[in-house]
Amino acid sequence: MDTNDPPQTRKSRRIEEAVLEVDGVVGVRVWELPDRVEVGIRVAPIDAASDVLVRVRELIDAMREGENDERWEIGLLTEP
Repeated sequence: MDTNDPPQTRKSRRIEEAVLEVDGVVGVRVWELPDRVEVGIRVAPIDAASDVLVRVRELIDAMREGENDERWEIGLLTEP
């Protein structure tokens, strides 16, 4: 584990595993912060980042059902 890797919880592992199954995602990091969850994804070079982000947002929206008080942010990772 890299020193820049966020700590793993059961929830973050579940999110990471689900996001890795999305077509075009080749890497993911999840940060659980007191008021939000941040998900960073690395996209396969042959896929359009905008298309992959849409698919990840759809997955995240489905996973969040019932957890409306928590803010989730999704973005692209640019460093390995």
